[in-house]
Amino acid sequence: MEWDQVDLATADPQSVWKSVAMVPQDYTRWPLTCRENITLGMPSDEGDAAVLRAAEEAGAMAVVAHLPDGLDTSLARSWWGGHDLSGGQWQRIALARAFHKDAPVLILDEPTSALDARIEHQVFSRLRELSAGRTALFITHRLANARVADKVIVLEKGAVAESGTYDELLRIDGLFAELHRMQEGAERDIPTPRTTRI
Repeated sequence: MEWDQVDLATADPQSVWKSVAMVPQDYTRWPLTCRENITLGMPSDEGDAAVLRAAEEAGAMAVVAHLPDGLDTSLARSWWGGHDLSGGQWQRIALARAFHKDAPVLILDEPTSALDARIEHQVFSRLRELSAGRTALFITHRLANARVADKVIVLEKGAVAESGTYDELLRIDGLFAELHRMQEGAERDIPTPRTTRI
């Protein structure tokens, strides 16, 4: 695999690491302060201004605002004065970490799986703006989220089955369109609860 005509097998690992920010599906919950969780490995000369900007971009400002000591709150219940977060709150901190790194390549693997619909909408509505000037790769099974992508690549059994824009893939009516209809239908066909009168 090559990146800018450089074989990644021969590339300097530190250089590659500095060029990529990633939010994996199973993000790490570091037993550190909120600030340290966001800046992990990438301190900024801008200090808290950069940390707060990343938190804002990730929809994590509400999380920071509700912490007893703000950015200085330890995010580990096992530590004295520590505070634990919900899965969705941790995911926003992980997103803030990726945005704080400000790397030229951003990889997001199901970046909103633990977020409620409102926060997910905020993140995806700003994703194009937040990824301006860099390459963003996001992996999702929620096909409606692919609307924000310039190019969609559909994989089947480890191989590329289709590629194109969101609208192009719906028009060609292949695998992407089939899976998209299945997801839309599944959401539409969820039975509503019945009320029982006694």
